[in-house]
Amino acid sequence: MILRPIETAAASSNEFVSVWEAIQRTQTQRYKECWLITQPSHAVLAGELAAKVSSPQLPKLDDHLLRAIAMHDAGWGVPDARAIVRSRATPQHRPESFIEVPVAQFLEAWEESIAAAQSISPAGGYIVSRHFCRIAEPCAKSGKEAGQVQQFLDRESQRQKKLVPKQSYETKELELLTDLLQFCDLLSLYICCGAQEKVVFSEYFGGSARLTPKETGLKLDPPLIVAGSQFSVAALRHPATKELSNQQIAVKIV
Repeated sequence: MILRPIETAAASSNEFVSVWEAIQRTQTQRYKECWLITQPSHAVLAGELAAKVSSPQLPKLDDHLLRAIAMHDAGWGVPDARAIVRSRATPQHRPESFIEVPVAQFLEAWEESIAAAQSISPAGGYIVSRHFCRIAEPCAKSGKEAGQVQQFLDRESQRQKKLVPKQSYETKELELLTDLLQFCDLLSLYICCGAQEKVVFSEYFGGSARLTPKETGLKLDPPLIVAGSQFSVAALRHPATKELSNQQIAVKIV
């Protein structure tokens, strides 16, 4: 689950920070009231963003790959649905951010997400697998759950070897497509969590990118997404009130 404050405050600094730092800051706070955005909804937004990304470095995307990106967090569907039910129950249960989830649970959600993407296309399964492996690799180097994470990495390495010959992209192209997924994943998380800082993305498909919130929307430099593109994501209010229980959060690229 992604948590978003009801009221988003202006950034306290004019400096650029890493996009993950800005996202993480919103997810480590305790909110009495907030918006809840499910991981599958965030993934759909990531797929919509990917469909609008333009870069000469990227190979051509087909509909299957865009669907795989839009399904890259499908494994969170059941846990998020249960969290919503608990948040609506009496007494209410405080919703937890995705970063608070125990290792065993997120590994299970990742594997189910990869399987869902693989059912769409071998290339889709590959890039979603690589996406989660990139996230997992630092976790395999330390911590009491490092062994579980390393086992996940070993299983996914074998999966990727089996998927490569079943699709037509070169390995270098698959890595660029994984870059695309990671960029859109982070951009979607940034939009969903309500962060307001200026942020910088790591190097993806040829270079880094910077994002600046404006009154009229979000500005990307370089303009990887066509200016004027509009997106939205569904959010549930916690706690729900008689007046308002859900809304669409809209954003425009300027």
